[in-house]
Amino acid sequence: MRRLVIVVIILAGAAAIYVAARTALIPDRYNPLAPLDLSEPPGAIADWKLWLMADDLPACMAALRRQGVEVKAMPRQIEATGCLREDTVTISRFSAAAIGAEEMRCSVALRLYLLERHVVQPLALRHFGSRVERIDHFGSYSCRNIAGRNRLSEHATANAFDISGFVLAGGRSMSVRRNWNQGGAPSQFLRDVRLGACSLFNLVLSPDYNEAHADHFHVDMGLFRGCN
Repeated sequence: MRRLVIVVIILAGAAAIYVAARTALIPDRYNPLAPLDLSEPPGAIADWKLWLMADDLPACMAALRRQGVEVKAMPRQIEATGCLREDTVTISRFSAAAIGAEEMRCSVALRLYLLERHVVQPLALRHFGSRVERIDHFGSYSCRNIAGRNRLSEHATANAFDISGFVLAGGRSMSVRRNWNQGGAPSQFLRDVRLGACSLFNLVLSPDYNEAHADHFHVDMGLFRGCN
């Protein structure tokens, strides 16, 4: 009898939450049924929505387009070596910062948008009083193995992205290679960006990880997790 009462209470609570969500009694930011709003800082509900959208290309593109982002779906491509591009898009700008047009999985583009809007731009204003107008990078897709290993890199499925530096609105530039260990505001900015990236991506590798990453941040949504 006691178990039955508990089950009834749980079901009643779930029904109440569902009704509240459907009738807009819960703000969209906390509503698990509302579309993902990239203008809101990421949180637990947003994380859940991002997970649900990992393989939902139309929903992913719609979320970006609601923010005015131009995004183009790319055709599925597979190479003889097993490298695969699927659910990828080409994007050249986030909320305010441009990037060299690049093809990547849409789920990665979503997280990069959140990183740029809610991490990079606030940090740039805090450290330099200026916004970032361009993010320099080494790209996403590359049909290759992880260096020194007999296993395909996340780049082989466009499920990763390499950030090499930032350019502020006034033209001042910062690169991971030059400024990571330099000290001062540029170094702290880069380290803060890395920390913010770790809250959005499964794996983040920086110059602190190894020499192969001395000139960029590697971020990906693979199975392995780490913040190095």
